[in-house]
Amino acid sequence: MKYIHRLLVLTAFTFPGILLNAQKTDGGVAFNGGVGLSMFGILGSINLKIPDEVTIESDATPCFTGALDFGMQNKLSIGVAGGYQSYDQLIKNYSYLNDDLQEVIGEFSYSLTRINAGVRVLYHFGNDNIDAYTGIKPGVNIYQFEAKSDIVVPEWIRTDGTTFTLQVIPIGLRAYLNDHIGIFFETGIGAPSFVSAGICLGFEKQPKR
Repeated sequence: MKYIHRLLVLTAFTFPGILLNAQKTDGGVAFNGGVGLSMFGILGSINLKIPDEVTIESDATPCFTGALDFGMQNKLSIGVAGGYQSYDQLIKNYSYLNDDLQEVIGEFSYSLTRINAGVRVLYHFGNDNIDAYTGIKPGVNIYQFEAKSDIVVPEWIRTDGTTFTLQVIPIGLRAYLNDHIGIFFETGIGAPSFVSAGICLGFEKQPKR
């Protein structure tokens, strides 16, 4: 959470006073790299105490995001993007049946990782001072589950496999501090995050000589 807060503060105070470059379209390349917030991470970081004294202790990483966009004509760009996030949970005072069918009170832990990847299409607008964009990104979520205890982890808590996902990007902004380096802020509906911010790199297509 503190990483996102610092980036948003930096973005808010930097936008008004910098000279910005236009979008790297029609042959140009732009890269975003940052951290974001997601429901996956929020749910994976909640500590709970539920009936029968069962407690859940959680620890989640930030959602690390990245995107590489290639400029096309007509203010369009196409690229690849994704994210990575994981969390660990420890469940205490859990009641289960052992091999002798006797009720035992114990604890178990596990980790769950989500890798998101997809292809995105963006439409760019704005003016010479700011690159604003909107778009969509169809892709997949790849979940990897790892048990870290000797007891059998309940089936209802296991999440493995690959699912289809569609992210809508209502608004994204890039602001360049010089010809190539800047900051970005992006919102999203769907995986990997609903808000992200960080560093961007942009490279214009060089004219032919």
